[in-house]
Amino acid sequence: MSAPHLHPPLSSRPGYLPRLCSRGGSLAPMFLALAQGGLLALALALPLPAFAQAGARDLSAQIAKVGQAWEKAYNAGDAAVVAALYTTDAQLMVPGAEPGSGPKAVQKLIAGDIALGGKLSLKTGDIVGFGDYVLETGSWVANSPDGKHLDHGPYLTLYKKADGGWKIYRDIWNSSMASK
Repeated sequence: MSAPHLHPPLSSRPGYLPRLCSRGGSLAPMFLALAQGGLLALALALPLPAFAQAGARDLSAQIAKVGQAWEKAYNAGDAAVVAALYTTDAQLMVPGAEPGSGPKAVQKLIAGDIALGGKLSLKTGDIVGFGDYVLETGSWVANSPDGKHLDHGPYLTLYKKADGGWKIYRDIWNSSMASK
């Protein structure tokens, strides 16, 4: 049986500072170095929000370009051009149909939607990038060629980095109108 400690360990005594320098010496240089390191880290971190904002603007512009191409081709009735904006392993989920996977299925679903006769306008709500993916949310409105409101609703598009740019990887939109 070992003898109980009669004195508390040094580390619990008031005013005790552990010896951090092997030669003894003052702690002041160490604290000064820590303070300088902290100031340097702060100075390096301050510009990061500006860089992040610039990157977000660039990303938003890139995604907007794809969205504009989608809207233009759709409204021109060119399902093949719209389908070319999707990855080869894309999935498209449109109202009133089973999801389609791959270029042929995407083109068929887009062509079916174009055949309904509406002209679409898209409005981006939010764009969030994470690595090789970007998530875009927004809303769409379909009007007839004479301007009559046909339908509207939200959309969600997941982009993936492919072929040196952004392509649509997953796409879904829903109608906000009550079914007839």
